[in-house]
Amino acid sequence: MRRFADRKPRTRPHTMPHYARFDGLDDFARFYEDEIAPAARDDPDTDVDPERETPTYAWMKANYSGFVERLRRDHDRSLGEFYDEVGIPANPRGEDAWTLDHEPTVRGLEDYLEELERDRGRAATTVGPRRSRLKTYVTAYRDVNDTDDLLSPLLDETEKPNEIARVRDTFRVLDDDLGTLASKKKYVSAVKNWYTFLVEMGRGLYNPAENLLNRFGWDEDPRYDHPALSRDDLDALLAAGSDDERFLLLALAGWGLRPVEACELHADQLVLDPDAGDVPYVEFEAGERKNARRTRNTVEILVGIDAVRDRIDALGEHEDWHGYLLPGQTPGQPMSTQTARRWLRDLGERADVTIDGSHPLPKMGRRTWYRLYRQQRPDIEAGTAAVAAAQGSRDASVSERNYLDERTRRQARADAMRELVGSELADIFGRYL
Repeated sequence: MRRFADRKPRTRPHTMPHYARFDGLDDFARFYEDEIAPAARDDPDTDVDPERETPTYAWMKANYSGFVERLRRDHDRSLGEFYDEVGIPANPRGEDAWTLDHEPTVRGLEDYLEELERDRGRAATTVGPRRSRLKTYVTAYRDVNDTDDLLSPLLDETEKPNEIARVRDTFRVLDDDLGTLASKKKYVSAVKNWYTFLVEMGRGLYNPAENLLNRFGWDEDPRYDHPALSRDDLDALLAAGSDDERFLLLALAGWGLRPVEACELHADQLVLDPDAGDVPYVEFEAGERKNARRTRNTVEILVGIDAVRDRIDALGEHEDWHGYLLPGQTPGQPMSTQTARRWLRDLGERADVTIDGSHPLPKMGRRTWYRLYRQQRPDIEAGTAAVAAAQGSRDASVSERNYLDERTRRQARADAMRELVGSELADIFGRYL
């Protein structure tokens, strides 16, 4: 956990650093701790306590514009996303989490997020980023419009034109920081949905963010170009990796787990000896996965089953092992995603692997698996369509969602993926695991 209170005040350097030389978010986080946080705390115009809050976006742009721009350009991160990812401030869930001094607005934000998680069954991996985007928005709104009250104007129809202008002006300030079109659309969606919630709950008469995408020309479809690991990249990384690093790659590229899922994988989630006719799998409880809301969800283990057994046996020899397949440095805790990023960065250097001019990232492993899955998706849909027809259903997606048990869905996915995974991944992992 990052602590700032005991640091001695520092003055800002006369020569600003070359942010382009920063190697990953760790360097940005270190510079924030060493330079930005003390400077913000010592600035009489900000009155910022880095233990509980971060400087305003306007202050950051005025004093550390290169820092903000490099985060956006090189790492596709807004300031809010960066703060959440590296754990700044140390206690972001404290009383000042929203940096607003208007209790009804804060309650409206918390009620919305609570409904997402409790009533709509959204996973923490969905609610967390939504909270981050809303926090970035309301903080910018406060700075731009000099008010912490985002609710009162919504209850006065005569204020509608002015409030639409306030929201527009807020996004004008955020525009540069949000980076890609895809990121901008996500922020607009989060804000628009929050206002919709307020209207539906009787806390507002209109949605001032209704036409934001059209107003800014952000209504076109974003182009996604997510880099993945090639077969040669994966082979080189495995060849240069340690046992721990290879297991991380197995969970990411071999099974398609999200980075946080791979890091927090626990032995209790593994079903290695399923019933006859089934395949080994990883099981997630309802709400644990981003796209699995109210039901359990599983991921097939089609490669590396022997490596999993060997790893459990090896870790089980340690008396203090708590069941995590990738234990963290803190006893009883799993490895963090930040550590996973550092592992792959270092591994990429040793293996001389770069992707689009940058070092490998954990999410690239999942994308490697997902591209294979997308190739086989028609075969999976064909299998569920056949079951739907046998059940008299015209819609295969409805049949898959409502009538097929998870084992049947798992088997359909495994059957479709097995041949391709066997040729593309099993032989690669088989040489190293």
